[in-house]
Amino acid sequence: MNLIKPKKLFFFIFIFFINYLLITAFVFSFSYISLINGKTYDLFWIKSIQNKIYFRGYRNIWQFQKECVNFDKYLLYKPKVGVCSFSNPEFRTILTFNEFTRSHNLENKNFNPENDFLVLGDSIAMGWGVNDNETFSYNLEKILKKNFYNLAVSSYGTIRSIKRMKSSKYYQNSKNILIQYHSNDIYENKQLNFNKIYSTKDFDNIFNYKIQTTNKIKLILRNYKSSLRLFFSDIVDILFKEKNLETIDFKEHQKFLEKILNENINFNEKRVIVIFPKMPWQKVINFPISNKKIEYLLIDLDKSNFFTIDDHPNKIGHYEIAKIVSSYLSNN
Repeated sequence: MNLIKPKKLFFFIFIFFINYLLITAFVFSFSYISLINGKTYDLFWIKSIQNKIYFRGYRNIWQFQKECVNFDKYLLYKPKVGVCSFSNPEFRTILTFNEFTRSHNLENKNFNPENDFLVLGDSIAMGWGVNDNETFSYNLEKILKKNFYNLAVSSYGTIRSIKRMKSSKYYQNSKNILIQYHSNDIYENKQLNFNKIYSTKDFDNIFNYKIQTTNKIKLILRNYKSSLRLFFSDIVDILFKEKNLETIDFKEHQKFLEKILNENINFNEKRVIVIFPKMPWQKVINFPISNKKIEYLLIDLDKSNFFTIDDHPNKIGHYEIAKIVSSYLSNN
């Protein structure tokens, strides 16, 4: 029996390692150059590399753009009235805001205000990555011929969403509240004091959260180092897809969500519907059934409903959300 000599084995390992470094460098370079040129790919290894680069500093964040938001002492920030452009590699969008909502030019003042819906939520409901006439609020209004006022703002949890809603001119007469919930909302819902007053210093600090990278070489090397591991991570994801899903136990989310709603909404006057758009990489357990106070709707979306690397619904996803919600509202 011939055994490989230690020196020869070391040589093979060394050659393999060098080749792996070179292959990774090639794949990383392709992924990086493609991304900065607005091209994303749903391909093994490449998608993971682009995703890592994107979320490690290349992504523009809507609420960190001073041309899009104003300071607000009750909400920290709120959208500026007017037009705001917002772009990332997978989209170039224009967002139009009035004093209270994101506009979509379908509002019909002949509708009965009691049939109006106030849409609350974060960046998903606001419409991160889609234009004014592509949000699920727009599509719901078009399908059901009722006003859907989009009061959602990126990164708002339930507390700030309700505060913004109560300050709007639509709140008093509208009988229906549609809340888009995200698993991230629990952090604000657990910790934020409903009566918190913000300072301009708090506002200025959020723009220091994302520090623009001055050393591009350092950024590239950091992401290249991650790329060496991502090849194997992708293999594990393929082999153990179910085990790698993000599991969300909605029981704790429900506890904090309902506490906030019970303290701030009169259920005798308002119908409240909570929708939870479930992402393809998520697994939701203990999702509540509707009760006399709050209706719950789990919306199961697939990867075609999302951008390739950005974790927000694309215009197809927004239409899918609207289709599912409109069907529910028509039957309930």
